Amino acid sequence: MHSEAPSSSNASGRRILVVDDEQSLLDGIRRVHRKSYEIKVACGARAGLDALEQDGPFAVVICDYQMPDMNGAEFLEQAQELSPSTVRLMLSGNADLDAAIEVVNQGHIFRFLTKPCPPQTFRTAVDAGLEQYALHEAERLLGGFQGPEPGEHD
Repeated sequence: MHSEAPSSSNASGRRILVVDDEQSLLDGIRRVHRKSYEIKVACGARAGLDALEQDGPFAVVICDYQMPDMNGAEFLEQAQELSPSTVRLMLSGNADLDAAIEVVNQGHIFRFLTKPCPPQTFRTAVDAGLEQYALHEAERLLGGFQGPEPGEHD
């Protein structure tokens, strides 16, 4: 696991966790987006769960669908239990529509992105996730958020 970006006094406001089993993809995402976000990467689902427990909270978590130790749907279900306010995004090279539907329905995914994911598409999705997280946190702090969890999408 690696992290990069200056520490922020904004707690988890711009902190994102990216989980994939391909280190080269993680390195590329970190290199391209390190000036925009405080990025932590985890190579594999188990490392991602460890990062959520040890280094959280994160505003957004993005994970790959196909990983060897558990798939992205399973990872995001566990991530939701560990960090319910974190907004969840799925990144997958798997174009299987049934798998995408399953992940969205079971993991309460905010966005589903396909590989390869252009940098602007990635930024747009992450920025929307950060906005969703900020709105949820503001509602929570004001007391009594009654809507769906931030990773759920209507």
